[in-house]
Amino acid sequence: MRKIFFGFLIILSGFFLNPGFSQINVFHIDNNSTPSGKEGVFYSLPRTVIRIDVNIDRIENYKGPYSEYALKYLGLKNVVMANSVEYKITGMKVTTSQQPDPDQYYFLELAGKLSKDEHAGLLSFTESGLILGTIPGRIDTLAKEEKIINKEEPGMATEKDVFPEVFKYSADVNFFEKVDTIIRKVNIDTMTLERQYLKRTVVEKPPEQKAKEASDYIVKIKDNRFNLISGFQEVNYNKETLEYMDSQLKQMEKEYLKLFTGISLHKTLTFSFVYTPNPNQVNTEVPIFKYMKSKGMMELDEPGGKIVTIKVQRSGTTSTVASYLKRGGDANKVHGFYYRIPELARVTVKVDDNLTEETQCLVSQLGIVSFLPSNKWKVQFFKETGGIKGMSLE
Repeated sequence: MRKIFFGFLIILSGFFLNPGFSQINVFHIDNNSTPSGKEGVFYSLPRTVIRIDVNIDRIENYKGPYSEYALKYLGLKNVVMANSVEYKITGMKVTTSQQPDPDQYYFLELAGKLSKDEHAGLLSFTESGLILGTIPGRIDTLAKEEKIINKEEPGMATEKDVFPEVFKYSADVNFFEKVDTIIRKVNIDTMTLERQYLKRTVVEKPPEQKAKEASDYIVKIKDNRFNLISGFQEVNYNKETLEYMDSQLKQMEKEYLKLFTGISLHKTLTFSFVYTPNPNQVNTEVPIFKYMKSKGMMELDEPGGKIVTIKVQRSGTTSTVASYLKRGGDANKVHGFYYRIPELARVTVKVDDNLTEETQCLVSQLGIVSFLPSNKWKVQFFKETGGIKGMSLE
């Protein structure tokens, strides 16, 4: 009984062709295909996968403890008046990668037995079964297929964590000593005497008083900076000392101003989405995810949000070849290697009218699939598209 040789797509790294073969036969397989019963190996043609990397700027706004007095004491209007979190899309990048096309698997049927001593060519694959070629010395053994991973959103710092670090000058002395004078009148016969007593108590400072003190510090720091730069002290500081003192005063002024203006913390996040172009959905806007300013990225089934779409448009570069092949038919029963001719397409990712990302790329599944004659070819394929890179006939 003839033994059937099958090449496993996941672990296959190479296959040697016997120079005694006069021809090969390659045929398309699917769920209804009948097993050949002959020796051979499987391979797949690639399809193009589009990856969209979205950069999000996460803005965390924290209200300053004295924001209500910013206008009164410093004349500042544009300050943070409430804690909030908002998201803003700052950029998008569209790239492509390849993966085996489940509709384009083939069986390479060989007409004779394999020889261990004679090698005519090396049939090479990627780890997932995409064919690379049969030309020795030109095999991209180091290339790896791109793995697409969605990055998870990092944990957000809470206000409790941020407050002591950012508003550190709000932790000044919170109490002051209050001295009250109490006058008591004492009547002795026809005389009236007044006695004064001092009552000392510790009282918590009201917010407005603390805001006033902070604003006074800011004014004082500005005066000190002016005196330092103008040479009011009449001290001959060297350049490094003068710059250091000025930078420290400037930093202190900035920290006190935060008590009134509040702060905005920015975090850059990256999300990745994957879309596989469908020939039946060209020139159509297809939803891929949702975006909301107050929530950021959202799934399509979540309520609310703005729908972000992707649109793949054909260029028609392979229409002439497709028409030619259609008129010629497929009269041959024996085929050589199948290969792809990809089509150039325009990919547009749209958030709104003001934010879109466009690029042009080759999309394998929008092109056509054809085959070589059944002669013994030496062929090299483009891994990304399944197109022919080089070939020779023995």
